[in-house]
Amino acid sequence: MSQRVTIEQLADWLRKREDIALFGHVSPDGDATGSTLALWHALRAMGKRAVVCLPDGIPLLYAMLPGADNIVNTEEPLPFVPQTALAVDVSEIERLGDAGMALFQSCPDQAALDHHFTNPGFGQLYMLDGEAAASGELVVDLIEALGVHLDEAMAECLFVAISTDSGHFNYSNTRPQTLRAAARCLEAGVDVARITERLYRTRTVGRTKLLGVVLAGLELSPDGTLSWARLTQKMLRDCRADKEDSEGIVNYLVEMMGVKVAVLAMERPEGTKLSLRSKEPFNVAKNVAVPLGGGGHDCAAGVSMKLPLEEALQKTLAMAREALNRNAETE
Repeated sequence: MSQRVTIEQLADWLRKREDIALFGHVSPDGDATGSTLALWHALRAMGKRAVVCLPDGIPLLYAMLPGADNIVNTEEPLPFVPQTALAVDVSEIERLGDAGMALFQSCPDQAALDHHFTNPGFGQLYMLDGEAAASGELVVDLIEALGVHLDEAMAECLFVAISTDSGHFNYSNTRPQTLRAAARCLEAGVDVARITERLYRTRTVGRTKLLGVVLAGLELSPDGTLSWARLTQKMLRDCRADKEDSEGIVNYLVEMMGVKVAVLAMERPEGTKLSLRSKEPFNVAKNVAVPLGGGGHDCAAGVSMKLPLEEALQKTLAMAREALNRNAETE
């Protein structure tokens, strides 16, 4: 059984370990990428051998982060045989992917650090704060607990992690601790204007075309409270877009007036990934994602199904409609 620990206890555990592999989740986002990379810098500053393992490798959007060229795809050979595994921002062990999960479990010592409240806890020990806006917020505290000076390289990685998972401090998960963690990154020398330009004001031609194609096919329930759209492999090919170009498109669906829940169904070779968003007070993780085998946050969650796109989408929409009806009855 996995033991829940504090940041200080996790730091003490890490100090006593060597040959550390840091794992992010499949389809790594800014939080998974930035958090693992910042911790990689910190562990190296302690004189430890470490490597970042991301299932799918590093997304192009985050390739500018310092040290990013050292990230290894979990299916590639590692520079050493890890003895310690730490999963960061991974809501459940299956989110490591098949290769990542096998590698994680091959390590004698295993732990996890996360901010998804749906995380059941895995590894020999885990640190979880479901109130944190991002795992990067927790890594800031972990680096301090390790006694490592937060330098500019770590801070840049962490600012990206915190900014992306808090919607650039626009989401309701932004709390005072989130802003304090971001402020510590700024104090370390982070160039906010440059990072903001890269993350939020620059996109590829492929992503721009994909956005138009997906939104052109959006649908709404008769009462306008539920919206959904499809993203197929053909759309990706036709727009010459990459899988990572789909990140954030679901937000456009939930931002429409009157919409309470949004679903973006994305076709994958292995099945379908469903990205879910909602407006408060509707909890899309609890009411839709978790019952379908997924997880996430109150207003931002996801589900992966080994089903064809249309079948997975209709199953998800049925769950969302049922939950919305229940919610309407209690209002």
